[in-house]
Amino acid sequence: MQTSEMEQLVADLLDDRQPILKDYFATRGARLEALTWSPTSAVTDHDVLRFLIAYWDALRGDATLPQASAVTPFDLKPALGHILLIDVLDDGWNGRFRVYGTKVAETYGRDMTGRLLSDIDGGNYVSIFFRALYRAAWLRRASYYSHHFPPAHVAVESWQRLALPLAGPDGKVCRFLACNIAGPWRPPLRPGASTTARTVL
Repeated sequence: MQTSEMEQLVADLLDDRQPILKDYFATRGARLEALTWSPTSAVTDHDVLRFLIAYWDALRGDATLPQASAVTPFDLKPALGHILLIDVLDDGWNGRFRVYGTKVAETYGRDMTGRLLSDIDGGNYVSIFFRALYRAAWLRRASYYSHHFPPAHVAVESWQRLALPLAGPDGKVCRFLACNIAGPWRPPLRPGASTTARTVL
């Protein structure tokens, strides 16, 4: 179920209201470093993300979106471990993890394969933001790249995220080819904080 906060975030994302989006993070002790719609490989220096952007662009050719059926595991070999495949549910308000990369699972602390986007972290600010972002990407039929720095009590310094929409036979976005790249680990500022799933986002 979407919340009014999530609906407002979707509106802000659709209009690309960067100051409001950055303030959303800042008021929670975090920082949104970048949010880019339809990114090119120039947005990041990470090889996996650059590979996936180039792969998605080549796969779609002159079309707006590539077909989900055209994506094969063999093609994604350079990015395996970091890959998420998310089947769209409820017109982009939710999604189910068809594939949840092993490297992402190691950092997050659990394997979310078969679970829902809405199952992540009990609706904390990051969960709400990225569910809204997937909904906005579904409506825009556009890819996005984001880079954010969590609050100091979080054990991962930063996250880079990429989501690339894939079309079904009807042309609608039916799946996202996504990728999460964690930054360096760091000692959490709050004494006694662990590095479990609830402290890495």
